Amino acid sequence: MTTLLLAPRPVSPPPERTRPRLRRMAYEPDPGTLAEAPPRSLAPPAVVVDVPTEAEHRAARRALTGTVRLALEVLDGRRPAAQLAHHFDDAPLRYWRAAAHQRRRRTPARALRMRLCLPLPGIAEVAVVCDIDGRVRALAARFDRADPTASWRCTELRLG
Repeated sequence: MTTLLLAPRPVSPPPERTRPRLRRMAYEPDPGTLAEAPPRSLAPPAVVVDVPTEAEHRAARRALTGTVRLALEVLDGRRPAAQLAHHFDDAPLRYWRAAAHQRRRRTPARALRMRLCLPLPGIAEVAVVCDIDGRVRALAARFDRADPTASWRCTELRLG
């Protein structure tokens, strides 16, 4: 029996590790000096938005709570979708009708919590935590109105 001996392979030296190079940013001070904050722009904000009063916020909450409750009753089938036509634009109304037809009704849908934001005059954004068929789901909606005397209309709606 013959045994073959193989010559060892030459071992290459490990590659040299280079340290990462850090670059100093413009706002970093040199070592040993005191840090100064970069100068801030003193220009006024480009857009000044009116903050809604507490009375406007309460009135919007009252109106939109009723609209959300009406939408949940339509989702349950307790009311016809035609009752939402005054409160919803066409696209959100079609979306809501489709959501109502896809649902298996086990328990009545109900709103647990509602958060209202008035980012601009005439615009309201609503986030509602709902209990729908024993599951907690989110409902997000945007409402617009042309003037303070007009009623709120839902322009965007999503059920998560």
